Amino acid sequence: MPEGRGERKNMKKSSFCGIVGLLLLVALLGCAGTLQQEAVKPQEPAPQPATVAPPPPVPDESEMIRSQAKEMLLGKWRRQAQGGDTIEFMEDGTVTLFSAVERVAYPGSYRLLDKDQIEITMKKGSTLTWGYTVTKGDLTLTTPTGVEMKYKRYRGK
Repeated sequence: MPEGRGERKNMKKSSFCGIVGLLLLVALLGCAGTLQQEAVKPQEPAPQPATVAPPPPVPDESEMIRSQAKEMLLGKWRRQAQGGDTIEFMEDGTVTLFSAVERVAYPGSYRLLDKDQIEITMKKGSTLTWGYTVTKGDLTLTTPTGVEMKYKRYRGK
């Protein structure tokens, strides 16, 4: 084989290999760019787990006692002595004392402190803590000075 022909054949072969190599390089770089673009895409946020509401608080024993006592207090009560004074406890926490002698109503509010104490605040007066015992038909209020006032259910529950 003549020397010139072998060199041309090698040159053609090396040019061909160079072109194929260049194409492969371009293809690889092109794919690498595609992979980078996909990696840069923002991911969709994962769905948030459903929030579970905490269980309702369990009322403590004193709260249950106050609730039961309030239920028993609701209604109108008539005093056995002193001309029939009345006291009425309403669901909304208001109270009305009616003096039969003076024929005047005294509005106020009340709040049960525990199973045997009630706080009464008169609209025109101060807040006092009274003792109390209540059954279905009888109510005894004990003033802060220790005087007991007995009432019978007049209207209500």
